[in-house]
Amino acid sequence: MKHLDLVFTGRRSLLSLAILAAFALPAVHAATITVDTTTDKVGGAGCSLRDAVMSVNAGSNQGGCTAVGAYDPANDTINLPAGTYNLTLTGLDESYTGTAPTFTVVNTPDASKGDIDITKSVRIAGAGADTTIIQWAAAVTDANRDRIFHIYSTAVATVNVAIEGLTITGGRTNQEFITNGPDDPASPIVQNTEYYFRRAGGGVAVGAGANVVLIDPALVGDENATGRGGSQKPGDTAPSASFSLTLSGVKVLGNKAQGDGAGIYTASPLTMTNAVVSTNISTVNGGGMYNEGNTSVTNSTFSGNKAEGGGGVLLTGSNTVGFSGTTLSGNRAVGGGAVSARSGVTVAMTNSTISGNLADDVGAGYYTNSPATLRFVTIANNIASADSPAAGVGINVFPSGAVSVSLKNVLLAANKKGWDPVAEPDGPADTTSLLSANCGYTGGASGTIDSAGYNLSSDTSCTADLDQLASDKNNVDPKIAALANNGGTTMTHALLGGSPALGAGSAVTGVTLDQRGVTRDATPDIGAYEVPTPVAPSSSGGGGCTVNPDAAFDPGLLAVLAAAMGGLLLRRRRVNLVRR
Repeated sequence: MKHLDLVFTGRRSLLSLAILAAFALPAVHAATITVDTTTDKVGGAGCSLRDAVMSVNAGSNQGGCTAVGAYDPANDTINLPAGTYNLTLTGLDESYTGTAPTFTVVNTPDASKGDIDITKSVRIAGAGADTTIIQWAAAVTDANRDRIFHIYSTAVATVNVAIEGLTITGGRTNQEFITNGPDDPASPIVQNTEYYFRRAGGGVAVGAGANVVLIDPALVGDENATGRGGSQKPGDTAPSASFSLTLSGVKVLGNKAQGDGAGIYTASPLTMTNAVVSTNISTVNGGGMYNEGNTSVTNSTFSGNKAEGGGGVLLTGSNTVGFSGTTLSGNRAVGGGAVSARSGVTVAMTNSTISGNLADDVGAGYYTNSPATLRFVTIANNIASADSPAAGVGINVFPSGAVSVSLKNVLLAANKKGWDPVAEPDGPADTTSLLSANCGYTGGASGTIDSAGYNLSSDTSCTADLDQLASDKNNVDPKIAALANNGGTTMTHALLGGSPALGAGSAVTGVTLDQRGVTRDATPDIGAYEVPTPVAPSSSGGGGCTVNPDAAFDPGLLAVLAAAMGGLLLRRRRVNLVRR
């Protein structure tokens, strides 16, 4: 009976495991398509990226694609193995009709040519941003290129797209001159204005992303176009579709747009995690990203992007945008080198760094006429050419109604103005003679920068406009290191020994880590970087053992542990048999 008990016990265990395994297996409710060729093609043998997207759009196998599972307009997946996917099939699916001053944009999504149009919900999963690359082939000239992805539908639909683990690079949107417009009496030079057909989103666009605009070539920056500078939300032409985009582990590199959003243009909600948006160039607004939706950006980098307004990002519309664990560095614009936030947007920025950005006019760091809440943010080494006495470089507020920028645990250091972009087009070689301007405002009246306490500024520029509290520190050297990889997923400014920011901050509910993921002390440091307080060694005695945290791991310990565990399990089995 003891033997039978063992047998039945084993069978019951196997049955239990089988039942658990059955519950653990995901049910197949949607299609999964695996791309098996890097060739850009439509139809024929093999499953290309275009074929796969067209299969999802159609809800049936296209080209040489064979889906595993049934197509579902909300849950399909495209697996994109490692490789370089060179796009070669050119052609546009956007145009316009009409004559001045009335034009109508015609947008008929067609994934078979030009940008890859996504009209149904899908998850596109690459093998990693360094190994899965989508780009236009080198042989395709800039004049014939298009975006990489366009997420849009003219039907009544909900289109939620997730893109993971890949690089989007080499995309381009070109503007088209249509005709001359009327004279502009406000122009610095009396001349005709001009109508242009503009398409937004050089790398990826969400929403219609096309419009006819009337511009004055004599004006630059945010003023050079009507409306949103050439973009267009879906509601403007009224298909009742809703869109969203999730980017995870994605790189958006080296895209261009003669319109808004060289890297990313979105008129809909966006969630971005562990992404890099770099070296994208827009002739208008939003070099890295033009954002017109409720957006969350986490553990991401915007670097080396350029535009006239908002080199790193331009934020507009009546939306809420959150940044956490994010660095914006080396971006450039006429206004808002890193960030330009227009009226209507509400921004919350936590554990983030704005560093080394340039503005050919004003607001190289954070340029805003909208409310914002900044917590544990470092704003350092941004440079602007502004010569206005009140203009700010690290933070510049230009009034538009009631604007409140609330700061707590914010570190502002060496943000300077007076650089001459004509004499030094690539930025100043020496900043020692430039004027310090961490905080300021433009527009003829003081904006509102409110202190919630525990801020540190390397100059006194914040005292005039910032409602000072006793815990704020002004005109002190913050003693920070250069921007560097100090751990985590983004670059930061480390605090040096003796920094007045050490232990000078105040805890914020819900913020327990710094930008790198290091635990913050009960009395935290000011800025995005936390120096952990050393843990004192125990003085309780007993054995005198110590642990060297830098010691190498001894792989032989694994064999010792395995033998010990094996002996323990064998002993327990023998005891159970004896008891039975």
